[in-house]
Amino acid sequence: MRTVVAWQETPPERDGVPNVCFDIAFKPDGTQLVAGIGNRVLVYDASDGDLQHALKGHKDAVYCVAYSHNGKRFASGGADNTVIIWTSKAEGILKYTHNDSIQCMAYNPLTQQLASATSSDVGLWSPEQKSVAKHKVSTRICTLAWTADGNYLALGCFDGSVSIRDKAGAEKLRIDCGVSPVWSICWNPTEANVLAAGCLDGALKFYLVTGQQKSKDRDLGFDPLSVTYFSNGEYIAISGTDKSVALYTRDGVFLTQIAQRESWVWCVRPRPKNNFVAIGCDDGTLATYQLIFSTVHGLYQDRYAYRDQMTDVIIQHLITEQKVRIKCKDYVKKIAVYKDKLAVQLPNKVVIYELANGQDEFDMRYQSATKISEKLECNLLVVTSSHVILCQERKLQLYSFDGVKEREWVLDSVIRYIKVVGGPHAREGLLVGLKSGMILKIFVDNPFPISLVKHTSSVRCLDLSASRLKLAVVDENASVLIYNLVTKEKIFEEKNANSVAWNSEFEDMFCYSGNGMLSIKTGDFPLHQQKLQGFVVGFKGSKIFCLHYVSMQTIDVPQSASMYRYLERATKDFENAYRVACLGVTEADWRQLALEALQAMNLEVARKAFIRIRDVRYVELVNKTEAGKKQGLPESLLMAEIMAYMGRYQDAARLYTQAGCVDKAMEMFSDLRQFDEAKKWAEEYSKTRGETSQVQELINKQAEWSEEVKNYDAAAEMYIKAKKYDRAIAILARNGWWDKLIHVVRQLDKGDSRCLGMCATHFRKNNQYQYAKEALLKMDDTKALIGLYVDDNKWDDAFLLLHAHPECKADVYLPYAKHLLANDRFDEARLAYQDGGFPELATKILEHLTHNAVLEKRFNDAAYYFYQLSMETLRDITSPPHSMTPEDRVRLERFSELYDKAEIYYAYDLVHQAVMSPFKTTHASTLFNVSRFLLMRTLNREPPPEVSIANVVYILAKHSMELRAFKLARFAYNKLQTLLLPAQWQAEVDMQSIIVRSKPFSDAEELQPVCYRCSTVNPLLNTQGDFCINCGAPFIRSFVTFEHLPLVEFELDVDITDDEAHKLLGEDAGVEATKGLSSTADHGSAANVLRLDEGDMIHHMDDAFAAQQLELQSRVTTIEKGAGSVLRLDEGDMIHHMDDAFAAQQMVPNTTIRVDRMSLRRMKNGEVVVREWPNPNIPNQFFRMMDDEVPLMAGDCGHFFEQDEYEMACLEKGHSPFAREELRPEGLATAGGDSDDDAPTAGAGRKKVGAHKAKLALPIAQPKPTWAKIQ
Repeated sequence: MRTVVAWQETPPERDGVPNVCFDIAFKPDGTQLVAGIGNRVLVYDASDGDLQHALKGHKDAVYCVAYSHNGKRFASGGADNTVIIWTSKAEGILKYTHNDSIQCMAYNPLTQQLASATSSDVGLWSPEQKSVAKHKVSTRICTLAWTADGNYLALGCFDGSVSIRDKAGAEKLRIDCGVSPVWSICWNPTEANVLAAGCLDGALKFYLVTGQQKSKDRDLGFDPLSVTYFSNGEYIAISGTDKSVALYTRDGVFLTQIAQRESWVWCVRPRPKNNFVAIGCDDGTLATYQLIFSTVHGLYQDRYAYRDQMTDVIIQHLITEQKVRIKCKDYVKKIAVYKDKLAVQLPNKVVIYELANGQDEFDMRYQSATKISEKLECNLLVVTSSHVILCQERKLQLYSFDGVKEREWVLDSVIRYIKVVGGPHAREGLLVGLKSGMILKIFVDNPFPISLVKHTSSVRCLDLSASRLKLAVVDENASVLIYNLVTKEKIFEEKNANSVAWNSEFEDMFCYSGNGMLSIKTGDFPLHQQKLQGFVVGFKGSKIFCLHYVSMQTIDVPQSASMYRYLERATKDFENAYRVACLGVTEADWRQLALEALQAMNLEVARKAFIRIRDVRYVELVNKTEAGKKQGLPESLLMAEIMAYMGRYQDAARLYTQAGCVDKAMEMFSDLRQFDEAKKWAEEYSKTRGETSQVQELINKQAEWSEEVKNYDAAAEMYIKAKKYDRAIAILARNGWWDKLIHVVRQLDKGDSRCLGMCATHFRKNNQYQYAKEALLKMDDTKALIGLYVDDNKWDDAFLLLHAHPECKADVYLPYAKHLLANDRFDEARLAYQDGGFPELATKILEHLTHNAVLEKRFNDAAYYFYQLSMETLRDITSPPHSMTPEDRVRLERFSELYDKAEIYYAYDLVHQAVMSPFKTTHASTLFNVSRFLLMRTLNREPPPEVSIANVVYILAKHSMELRAFKLARFAYNKLQTLLLPAQWQAEVDMQSIIVRSKPFSDAEELQPVCYRCSTVNPLLNTQGDFCINCGAPFIRSFVTFEHLPLVEFELDVDITDDEAHKLLGEDAGVEATKGLSSTADHGSAANVLRLDEGDMIHHMDDAFAAQQLELQSRVTTIEKGAGSVLRLDEGDMIHHMDDAFAAQQMVPNTTIRVDRMSLRRMKNGEVVVREWPNPNIPNQFFRMMDDEVPLMAGDCGHFFEQDEYEMACLEKGHSPFAREELRPEGLATAGGDSDDDAPTAGAGRKKVGAHKAKLALPIAQPKPTWAKIQ
């Protein structure tokens, strides 16, 4: 490296202020240089030193200047305590002062914030602030610097410390650097957390932003006045009291001196984007220096070594691109490389490195072998296997690796070029070019140089050919010349060259560079040129090594052109062409060389070329051809084989014909599937031999080949023509050509069921159902056709076909049910299973639906599914009650259990909605009745899954309070206290439990149910079940409001059939009604007295209601004071004297009411409801309505409803309650049977229910009475 003064200036002294340049600053783009000299601020053109502005703003010496990062402002500060902000056009825009002189200042590298420091404070200013923020300090600030990211500000203090502060000026850390003042600091621009500090104890110190010391202190030998990073943080430039400026590595290792001045150098600053530095001296001198970094490198064959960061050596393998770095930790001056040796010259020694494994040409592990501990000066340095040669002007000095000077040559002229050209160990030869043009060869063991050529101009570059018989020279006139060292003749000359290199692997090939071009010369052929930037320094095989500035590039140059030139000669030079190809050509070039050598019957070159490209087929051909030559086969036959291998089939056929082997030509074209050509040669063969079988064989081969080459269309056509339908069908199906395949179906005979079946199978697999249908119809395969309809989901067609073929029932119903299940049509799927004869699958579906509905708390759905399950179970009963089998009894019990769950879940759904819904959707009285019904059903047994007794009791308690049933409410709240309740209910229940105790311990009378059989007033909650506490008659409830309905069940005498009962009903109803009206007696105005002790009148009563009333009156005696009404039933037992058997039986508790033919005749049609069972093995049930004013209906599910509520429920839900029967088009769903047209109406437009027959005759499952009556 060397330095050159670009310009310097010493301004004259003005205003009596000494001319001292304390600080300088470059504009960020490097175009301006601002210097504080004396009391003026001078602005220079950084390129040529032209003074642009001399600014007078300070009254005393200027100590510091700084430029903002955007280049729009710069600042100056000095001994007059003033900071002035200037624009880039040298216009002052702002001034502020401190209490002391300004020691240093610096702009934030990212913002416009300016930091200025004195001996007592630090000021921070930015354009956004109205005032300067000042922070007191305890010691004088000598220097300051911002980190590259602008987050931290470092202050170098006179007390030997460094203070690290944030952007606001708050101290974050203090680093103790010693006792000497920290005069200059700077942050590394690339390693942003590294701080370099120059102290006045002559040391350079490095610290991290965390306060830790990065490396050991470097003793400079002088006091550093300015420390700055240079070249993007790779180097450090330091100036100081030794009156010089020196360049150091970023670790503080001395490299070289930049400048030596006559006075102290106060400041040094690098010019941005350039290899220039500017310095300011104590005598006022301002100067800029250019740093010229020379390339220090060495090359031997494919190993290249060069200097990096001035102290490191990098060795690069040019073939593998592998690199290794050697850290010398000192200034590297020269580098030389030879085979396994590497010599590195440092300022005070020469270090010799060698490879760990010298026999491995790719080994890159260098280790120190020895060193010459002597300061040696030289211009050029080369190394051999055991020596180091130093070149100094005209002198060559030979040193052993031990540092012993063994020999010295003094030449006639200055040495311009020297190169080691190889040789035996310790006897290597040197190629030396002199300024006088003399070219010498020197052997290290010979004191006498050997003259090779006397050239006319100074030598710039030399190289010897591989055989040492030719010499390439580049002179100072940029000419390249080739000399024959045997004859001393010049055999080639060309202009515009700067370097030259012989190919180390081919004698007749060299290259040279110059004028931006690379020229390659092979033998006596014309030059081959291509663009290239840089200098050629090596040529090995097909790789050219080029040095461009400091970067070594490896360029692959194909030798194809040179190889083809050897092949283009009249007498083809295969040997030289092969040698050139070995240097590096493409695979296509190798193949071309091999083929041409093969055609020329140069089998040796052809074999080696084919081996290079690993073409085994052609290697075998070469061996076969060589064996044929040895056997004496005609050359035309051998050439025909070669032509066939090369694809020149027509030439091969002609050669076969010349050799009399036409059959081989025919065979060749047949193997190639060129059947037209094969036919032509087959016809030729048949003419010569008289055979025709060859033509037919070719046609068969052509069909098979069409399939092999995937010409399936042609192959299928040929197979059809050949009547090979099975192969044609397979091809057409594989390619999805269904239109063509259906044409094959139409061509096939109806009896060819095998091929038709194949076609139908392919159509069906690929969803071509229409074509499959056509094929199956042709086959008349009904079962397969049904399967096709099923696969295509054409259920109407499938069922239509099933009607004619019922034996295929399972083939339709099973997949149809699965289809319905996949589409969530579970009810239809269940019916499909039933219709298909798979009731167990239908039941399984229903069980799954029921289970899921319960788990998902869809209790209404669960009730419906339990209802359906119970109906299926009931239908399965096959024997009547009097002779019922054990299996049917199990089914009957299961029916009772399922139907009971259906009722409970149906009722519980209302409770669940009331608990979970935030809105009130059900009337309070309904919820009251529902909760009573559920408790009476579940108190004495385990409730069904997911039915919460807590919810039921909570709703009962809540609505009991609302309806004034306080006694029941107290029971409910007491029950809730024993149950686990949700947290949000607990407080409410506790409060209501207290409130209910303040209420009467009774229930409202209007709420208490009355038994319609015995007229007994029942409690609101019978813990034993939902039946009368007196007579045991079950309460028959409406499954809309769950009110107790006025119905009493009766049974027929055993000798009366259901059909006879229907006919007997109402026969005498009109007569008895008339008698009833005429029996009314009017006794005038006297007191009305009903006396039952004047004869036995019970037997004369025809109305069951009268008997019922008398049964009630027989248990109580009522005496009204002050009146004449007296009822007496204690004078004889009159029950047995009643004429109405129905009324008499009502009075007997816990018994079944049986009616005879007379009672049936007396009953009106409108007051009897008949419930029919869906199973004919189960007898019907008969109920009598006890209140004519309540219009009742029998629903589809077998439950009973008030007509108004039933119609409203149907309108609201769109179907009937419980059973979910759909509404008929003409109106609401009603129970089966005809009503009594003569019955009185209970409201406009509505008929009173007569002897109705329920569609689904269901018993109401109650704890009492049991199923004894039908068992």
